[in-house]
Amino acid sequence: MTEPERALFELIRAAASGSPREIPATVDPIALYRLVRHLHLSSFLWESGSRLPASPVRSAWEKDRDLAVMKDLLQTEEQASVDAALSAAGIRFLYLKGSVLKRFWGEPSFRYMGDADFLFEGDDESLRAALDGLGYAAEMFGSRDFSHHFVFRKEPWFILEPHFALFDADDPYAATLSGLFDRATPDPSLSGRYLISEEDLYLHCLLHARKHIAGSGFGVRSFLDFAFLLREYPDLPERARVKEILSSAGLETFASRVLHVARLCSDPTLIPDEEDEREISALFESGLFGTSENVAEKRLLAEQNRSRFPRLAFFMKRFFPPLVTMARRKIRAPLSWIVYPFFWLRHFFLYLFTKSRRSRVKASLRVISPGKKGTEDVGFELRYFGLSPENGKGADIRD
Repeated sequence: MTEPERALFELIRAAASGSPREIPATVDPIALYRLVRHLHLSSFLWESGSRLPASPVRSAWEKDRDLAVMKDLLQTEEQASVDAALSAAGIRFLYLKGSVLKRFWGEPSFRYMGDADFLFEGDDESLRAALDGLGYAAEMFGSRDFSHHFVFRKEPWFILEPHFALFDADDPYAATLSGLFDRATPDPSLSGRYLISEEDLYLHCLLHARKHIAGSGFGVRSFLDFAFLLREYPDLPERARVKEILSSAGLETFASRVLHVARLCSDPTLIPDEEDEREISALFESGLFGTSENVAEKRLLAEQNRSRFPRLAFFMKRFFPPLVTMARRKIRAPLSWIVYPFFWLRHFFLYLFTKSRRSRVKASLRVISPGKKGTEDVGFELRYFGLSPENGKGADIRD
């Protein structure tokens, strides 16, 4: 780890243990703040940041904290409106991931949340009508064939992801947690709203982490989610149903390593070894949702396991994706070879004229360049967490 990364690691552990500490005078505050901002931990670590002397860095950090508090308040207010609309439409729903986990952080604003995910049962058009009435526009809505959720957006930055399933149909663990509503608790204060059980919350978060670790990467915030959840329910890893599901899925080693990193990130008394430090450094690089280069590296690794010409196979799939891949990226078309050239052409021009896509192309080209990263380097995170490209089934960064 670099000096700013090591300082950040200790600040995170101190804040998670309830003992915020001073920022060492030897650490460059600008480099540290950039990392904090990259990880969306400005509010969580503000008590340490507030001890900096008056400076542009301290002012920027405080502004980030204020924005996090404001955003949390507005999201809470917006969620109440969404809940009422879904209830009135006769839709059953329960919240997943960050919407539930943030309450374990002590202050909800400590835990950045970009969108709200919920599982629903009901008519798709009724869902759309309910959200239309609140001013949401459907960004991804229609066929259920190419994804496991819809996406709705409302300016300036309210994003909803209504899930009709927890994972894509071809995910190796798609059916692992079926029947969530049967184990959930009806919320007596609002018809149709359910509260996910702590076991399903924990298992779903583990399976979601598995998908991202095997794909684009996973940030330190998500490991703090596990640390804070287990403070509330410390016996979760030992519960019979949890152990049985992880064992049957072959994910015991993976779950153990996730909890190991979660403890390292929240307990200052634990000492990470060299491999742990390497992984924690990767978490800091990953931000919240990973990097395009991580996706490219792990896809190349998968191709090395199934193709005689992995770099060529990777290149062709990356720049001339199959139609089903484009459909998952919100491109709809009849399943006919006639339309392929038009969508590939569109794909190419979007790469040329979209800054974020150009950066992904550069990442892909860096990875497939001879002499860059080798198989050992690319596979480190998978081996660290006991995964493979097959059981990981990594997530993509959306184009």
